[in-house]
Amino acid sequence: MAIPEYRTLKIASASVSSFGATTKATVTITDSVHLVKVYRVKVKRTGGSGTTFQPRIYSASAGTAGAITQEFAASSTAIADLCDVATDGVLCNTDATGALYLEPGPNSGSDNAFDYVIVYEVLA
Repeated sequence: MAIPEYRTLKIASASVSSFGATTKATVTITDSVHLVKVYRVKVKRTGGSGTTFQPRIYSASAGTAGAITQEFAASSTAIADLCDVATDGVLCNTDATGALYLEPGPNSGSDNAFDYVIVYEVLA
């Protein structure tokens, strides 16, 4: 991966499917450990059996809710709604591979699908 551009707003977006309560999407930001500022997280459920979801972002693939590797958590959101959180900036560390991990967090099922958009800036 190329050397990251610092102090430039970037957008990571994708669609994911077959997600359960703790399934995570790997969001590749850089090529190694970096400090990242997340400005906006949007998650929309597009299918599946869950009735609510609660997005979280982790700095480790094995991150769990409430652990030190949890970098961001949104409120529980009804499946018909868009989870859209804009912030002044949430500081996150990427892992050694330069990734953050998005867990959409449906309350049930393993057949859930989501679209997501994350706006971020690599600081250092």
